[in-house]
Amino acid sequence: MKKSLLFAAVIFCLAVPGLSWTRTLTPGLPWSVYLYEAGRLLALLAFVLMFFQFVLSSKIPWVERGMGPAALFKIHRRWGLIAFVLILCHPALLLISERLQGYASAMSPAKVIGVLALVALGGAVLAALLARKLHLKVQTWKRIHRLTYAVFPLGLAHSLILGTALQKWPARVLWFALGAGYAALLVYKAVKGSRKKRGA
Repeated sequence: MKKSLLFAAVIFCLAVPGLSWTRTLTPGLPWSVYLYEAGRLLALLAFVLMFFQFVLSSKIPWVERGMGPAALFKIHRRWGLIAFVLILCHPALLLISERLQGYASAMSPAKVIGVLALVALGGAVLAALLARKLHLKVQTWKRIHRLTYAVFPLGLAHSLILGTALQKWPARVLWFALGAGYAALLVYKAVKGSRKKRGA
């Protein structure tokens, strides 16, 4: 896959929820409300980048062919950090906005799912960033990093339930497509791992 094709796919997938988000905005509201809306937008963008993290790390031959493993790893690391910062800002902006407006929304099962996803993602990212300093073994680091595989389905459920911009197409269709793509990547990795074990 050429870098230009990869970036075009990412831009398209970022633009769809971004445009859907703009349609949910109401003009003339206090800035504290728009702070809340900004938090929602960051979550949508982070989710898209998270999906492409799995694409970049899947070791699919036609993905690696155009850029090579080293270049893909650099992009994977950079986009992963960007997605992590965006997803951290998501709840922070929502909470700040609610406090400024003088209320606090109640915890719900969908929000609990979001918290679990954030905790799992935080553990995986910190393990990747601090692996050398903590002298983690490669296998230990890999086990912790596998937490990200739980993050995506949790984030998918959380966003589809609570995401205002995802209640109508085309954003909702894209989200289901990303979910299907994620499932396909899991199947690919499982089949590839099974063949390796048989070959060994």
